[in-house]
Amino acid sequence: MKFKSTPNRCVNVDGAEIWISRSVTVLPVLFFVSKGVKYVPLGLRGEDLPEGVGQWGLPGGYLDYDETATEAVYREVWEELGLDIPQLIQDFRFEGNLDHPYEVYSTPLRRQNVTLKYALMFHLGEANLPPLDPQVSQGEVVEARWFDVATALTMPLAFNHHQVMRECLERYYAEPSRQQA
Repeated sequence: MKFKSTPNRCVNVDGAEIWISRSVTVLPVLFFVSKGVKYVPLGLRGEDLPEGVGQWGLPGGYLDYDETATEAVYREVWEELGLDIPQLIQDFRFEGNLDHPYEVYSTPLRRQNVTLKYALMFHLGEANLPPLDPQVSQGEVVEARWFDVATALTMPLAFNHHQVMRECLERYYAEPSRQQA
């Protein structure tokens, strides 16, 4: 895939690391259902990243200056996992919304001021999970791997992504009878 994005920059000012960006991140919360089992693709964070090194986490990152939030979701998932979201939407039943995040989180705990969370679920039927092939250096993503959701929810993931996944499943993909309870 080819993207027109302009990279964000990081500068050091008096020993403090400052990111020159739009201060908005996207966090696609991806689920895949294959042969009746729900999976999540996670990336192992590399040593070139400022936080969460050596931890598994969902793909995501900063919006670049010249891209929409949806374009950033496509780019981050492609870069960190090697998954082509537009092609997956074409090939499989898709449940989610790429036009509007399911949550806008606006508590500046780290470097960003706003995080846009996107719930994305692909129903593959009897098809196998697609291969994961990160397109960035191992300094950013050491490896990407599929985990069944039940296992991933018990893992200590970067940035509490296990809790993000749990909340997404409960709020966005809950059974109608559970939502009313």
